[in-house]
Amino acid sequence: MGSLVLGVALDGRGSHPAAPGGPPTVEEFVRLVRRSEAALLDFVTVEDGPGRLDSALLLAVAARETSRIGLVPLGPTLGQPAAYAARFATLDVLSHGRAGVRPRIAADDVEHDRILAVLGTPEGDRQVAGLFERAAEFLGRVAGAWDGADAPTASPQGRPPLISLAHDTVPYRFAARRSDVVLVTPADTAALRATRAEVDRLAAEEGRTLKVLADLNAVLAPTRARAAERLAGLEEAAGAPFTSDAAVFHGTPEELADLVEEWHREGGADGVRVRPAVLPDDLHALVDGVAPELIRRGLLRSAYETRTLRGHLGLATATPEGTP
Repeated sequence: MGSLVLGVALDGRGSHPAAPGGPPTVEEFVRLVRRSEAALLDFVTVEDGPGRLDSALLLAVAARETSRIGLVPLGPTLGQPAAYAARFATLDVLSHGRAGVRPRIAADDVEHDRILAVLGTPEGDRQVAGLFERAAEFLGRVAGAWDGADAPTASPQGRPPLISLAHDTVPYRFAARRSDVVLVTPADTAALRATRAEVDRLAAEEGRTLKVLADLNAVLAPTRARAAERLAGLEEAAGAPFTSDAAVFHGTPEELADLVEEWHREGGADGVRVRPAVLPDDLHALVDGVAPELIRRGLLRSAYETRTLRGHLGLATATPEGTP
């Protein structure tokens, strides 16, 4: 397999609910993105949410302070497709072709409450599937706006790549239909192989191929014992074990590099997105320890070889839908 893709989630103070401190300032956030670029990471992702700054605007600021790393904000699938297209095409122009979008399936408050009431039932499954179908149609119109002659601004990449998060068959099918990259959440290598096979099958049914990246949370330290102590301290502060939709890793940077290599070579992952449990601590361990070790092993390139996010991901420049 070729060089793996390495991304990082820069969300709040980290993925652990007991990560100390408040949301980072704009200046602190930009420093984190610059550190990630200095370590040759392919992209950063940012979430929106209560108490957080707008992810697209935050990354627009980071675009002015960086030159190579990909910038992927959240994009809830609500509103007008043309406005959605313009928002992320603008970030792509500001970053000279480094923007992506992580679409989030969204419902208004009334619909959200209605679905929550029947979640886990056949009716709930039907309504959730309907949400994904509607989101796929929405993103089809977004792609049309990006491709159209009357687009307010042309995206340097043709279209910013869509990077979706998926945990099961319905979102895998959505990714196969609309996304360029899917973030999956395996518990182990065997689960990753099975997920990769399912994603590849669904993508083939759509006449497409997808990049598959594995998500994991990381608690890092110079020794495994110290990492276990850090995790225990976080869990004590939270009053509960650290559970997540993605695997929780604790150990040394070298041990995380071992897992990344295993998931890449044996699990079929094209790369990983790391969710640092605490920022900036676990990001520093990632960029100072894990990334150099992956370079030493020949898994991560030793210099940026492309200038766009599509290039970093190994994706061709997008052409209008329906054209070669």
